[in-house]
Amino acid sequence: MKALVTGACGFVGAHLVRELLGAGYETTAVDLFEESSPAPGALPGGAVYRRCDLLDAGGFEKILSESRPEAIFHLAAQGSAAASFFDPRGTLETNLIGTLNLLEAERKAGLGARIFITGSSEEYGRRSPGEMPLKEECAMEPVSPYAASKAAQNILSMQYRRAFGSRVVLSRSFSHTGPGQKETFVLPSFARQCARIKAGLDGPEIRTGDTGVTRDFLDVRDVVRAYRLLMEKGEEGRTYNVSSGEGLVLADALAMLMAAAGIEARVTRDPALERPADVRVLVGDNTRLRADTGWKREISAERMLEDLYRWWSGALESGTRERG
Repeated sequence: MKALVTGACGFVGAHLVRELLGAGYETTAVDLFEESSPAPGALPGGAVYRRCDLLDAGGFEKILSESRPEAIFHLAAQGSAAASFFDPRGTLETNLIGTLNLLEAERKAGLGARIFITGSSEEYGRRSPGEMPLKEECAMEPVSPYAASKAAQNILSMQYRRAFGSRVVLSRSFSHTGPGQKETFVLPSFARQCARIKAGLDGPEIRTGDTGVTRDFLDVRDVVRAYRLLMEKGEEGRTYNVSSGEGLVLADALAMLMAAAGIEARVTRDPALERPADVRVLVGDNTRLRADTGWKREISAERMLEDLYRWWSGALESGTRERG
């Protein structure tokens, strides 16, 4: 099967390209980096790279007409809720208009491709602990520009299905991490600080935001497997939670990373690392995903965090930077 992945050079995108190639997909990888930059070079061998910004509607239409994929995985996005407060306009343009351009390009090309569009658990907004785990039927009540952009993306995708028959399958993906995720996200930030302390590069202090929040984390390798299975088996016009079904308190995750590093450190809360509006508890029900695709979690939270720490430890030793 011929597949196209947008945002292919990102953290999740590169893992997804590897998953698809391993499953025998002929894969076109699309991102906005120049071909001479390190990002495309980090993609697994076997993928065809095409440079395009999804805000360039004509450029993307050309790529689709030439590659003619049967499966389109749409991952390209401004993916940080925290960053979206500083650039709400850019977040909306990238996430919503980029999706519009993709849907329009596929419609005009008449490909009849299945389109997997990644949304976010942030769409659910603030919920009480008694509502956990959240089901897909819960209303969308976003509290950040990022979450609003993803909720709008979901609504737009369903409008295209109703009006034009677009073959969309949608996710609301909960938190995920793993090897290669950059330090602007919470668990890689913790892992990097632990690795620097272990290496003697920093003193025994770890700076954090609010570690009392609870999130539902999956390893990225479990996530991209879910994405492939949803493309192959998910019901068109349906939204799926991609989640573990279990909550992990950030303070506990930090303690596990410190144990993996074999260090003790003082934890200092830094208000600058906290969001203007945050969701205290967010856990997703994955019953629909498991029932429709047969997916199940294979990588435990403990292994996920140990692998994340080992990646950061190795990155410090080699001078490697994380992918975007």
